Amino acid sequence: MKTQQALSDGQDRLRIEGLRALARIIARRALASPRLPAESAPGEGSHATQREPIRRDRSA
Repeated sequence: MKTQQALSDGQDRLRIEGLRALARIIARRALASPRLPAESAPGEGSHATQREPIRRDRSA
């Protein structure tokens, strides 16, 4: 059975920087591509393709 060696400080810093870069990429893609909400997934009937517009009444 293999044992894992602890990462050096430099290796750990690089690992964290890589994870942060990956998180930024994932977040940008998620924000850039609008998707249907989970409750309106395709194949759940005709209501999945028809959405009511959001009303933003700020006169109140």
